[in-house]
Amino acid sequence: MVHKIIETKFGVFVESLILTVLILIIGFSLGLGIEAYRTNKIIDSYKDYEIEALDLKLQNYYYQIMDRSSCDEAIKQNFAFADDLYLRGLELEKYEEANQLTDDIFREKKRYVLLKTELWLNSILLKEKCENPFDTVVYLYSGDPANNVKVAQQKVLSNVLKTVKEDKGNKIILLPIAGDLELYKDGPNLRAVELQMRIYNVTNLPSVIINEKIVLEGFQTVEKIESYLKD
Repeated sequence: MVHKIIETKFGVFVESLILTVLILIIGFSLGLGIEAYRTNKIIDSYKDYEIEALDLKLQNYYYQIMDRSSCDEAIKQNFAFADDLYLRGLELEKYEEANQLTDDIFREKKRYVLLKTELWLNSILLKEKCENPFDTVVYLYSGDPANNVKVAQQKVLSNVLKTVKEDKGNKIILLPIAGDLELYKDGPNLRAVELQMRIYNVTNLPSVIINEKIVLEGFQTVEKIESYLKD
């Protein structure tokens, strides 16, 4: 009788152990699958911008040769591109917050930053060609994921800028650009971003550049930012 009881307890123990191991394997596999899906989703989203980068270059060539009679349509297309880029960037942020910044994702993030920088340069050219018909607000922030204090501060400023964008709509182009990505992983520097920061004497992040004239460092209110914008 004692022998049977021991065998029964041992059998229950083995069954529980097997069940626990199976649950762990399934959970681990499911976690890896979800992580891989999110990572691939981010990379696929960034790859779309390779085509759009070429589109932006062609737009730049067009802005250089067009006359003022084409301004209305050019401005319309520039805003459509900027708004699409901005909204898709917000979606990508959600995926990034749930993922470790792998080398592949980091590389694609650099491409995305360069694309926004190119859009900024296009907007400057278009404003000069068409007598400053809109405002540009460039938000240069730190891409350091380890600095929790700065990440929290930048989230507050990001929300302020979202409010400004919602208030002004198609009167402004808002471009959030990471200004220091090259500091946190090996790889090529973003020289175009570095050059723009030097031109506007940006030494601290976060900073906001308004119409290529005003540079505001650190936290800002909606009212202060909007005071530098056109009515």
